[in-house]
Amino acid sequence: MNGLISSTPSQSAVRLTISGFLLLAVQSALLLMSPSLTRDAGTLIWVLTPLALCAFVAALVGVPEPPEGHWRQRHGR
Repeated sequence: MNGLISSTPSQSAVRLTISGFLLLAVQSALLLMSPSLTRDAGTLIWVLTPLALCAFVAALVGVPEPPEGHWRQRHGR
């Protein structure tokens, strides 16, 4: 997968970026809707923030794809 930094980013990289930003938007909306930050909301924020950050970093760098014949070598043929 080509990352967002490359000249031709792949569709998966764009999807990862959008999903990461959507997770951050959901987190912000939850914070704005709650009158006071409870323990459950704090836990949700601490779970969503690293997940969104990992999606953004994976989209920037790009995830390596296995070679085409990779699935054929699993069975020892």
